Amino acid sequence: MSAITHATMVLERTYKAAPARVFAAWESVEAREQWAAPNENVRVRYTEADFREGGLDVTACVESDGKTFDTRNFYLSIERETRIVFTEQIFQEGFQLSAAIVSVEFEAAGAGTRQVVTLQIASFVGDDMVHGYDQGWTAALDQLAKLVET
Repeated sequence: MSAITHATMVLERTYKAAPARVFAAWESVEAREQWAAPNENVRVRYTEADFREGGLDVTACVESDGKTFDTRNFYLSIERETRIVFTEQIFQEGFQLSAAIVSVEFEAAGAGTRQVVTLQIASFVGDDMVHGYDQGWTAALDQLAKLVET
């Protein structure tokens, strides 16, 4: 049996947009397909989308070389413009790579929004997956800034 690599990361951003606008970018499937892809070489496609407590999102994250990562996000708690808490499982070719609990907190910061994303990760394939979370989420949150601040 392989050891589990555990990690916790906290990613903070302050956006020049009201909490309602930032929350709406999480709520909208079309917006998430735009900002969740960490760069122009990756495409995110939702095959199921149910943004509500108890709801499930299923996505395929397809890289330019055809490599595909499938995710399943189960929403545990949603409080409009305040928080989103969900579990995230990531698979490749049917093999589970990781599981995480993700907490997203929103608070007004002047005319903008302070957002704190906390990820508690269990990687079943070592440190590379943890590094992937850091790179992927950092880039996605940068993409979110571009979307909500325009």
